Amino acid sequence: MVRASIFAVFVLGQAVILLAAGLATLWWSQDLMGLLIHTVGEERALGAGSVIPQEGGGKLLTNPSAMVRWMLPFWALGAVQVTGALSLVALWSRPTRPAADPATRASDDRASGSGVWPVR
Repeated sequence: MVRASIFAVFVLGQAVILLAAGLATLWWSQDLMGLLIHTVGEERALGAGSVIPQEGGGKLLTNPSAMVRWMLPFWALGAVQVTGALSLVALWSRPTRPAADPATRASDDRASGSGVWPVR
């Protein structure tokens, strides 16, 4: 009983952390995209014609479709993390079948025609 409770806390804790990481990735995908674009270089990532220098050293990024393409990996990562968390909880909460009696299983195998015969 204690072992099952510890396992439940462990699995649900992992699912909560994975869900939080996925939601954070989705929530901050625009900031992550900006960091990635600035790391690669604005002109290289968006095209030289899409970057307009501003007074004071700032830059205006004017290619929204390219920015969306740079956000897609973060959206995909966030979706995979959220899906993984939900799958983990769904698989953990699924009821398990009771172990079958070996004699019953052998007779079921013969009846089903699976070709598995018990060794005597």
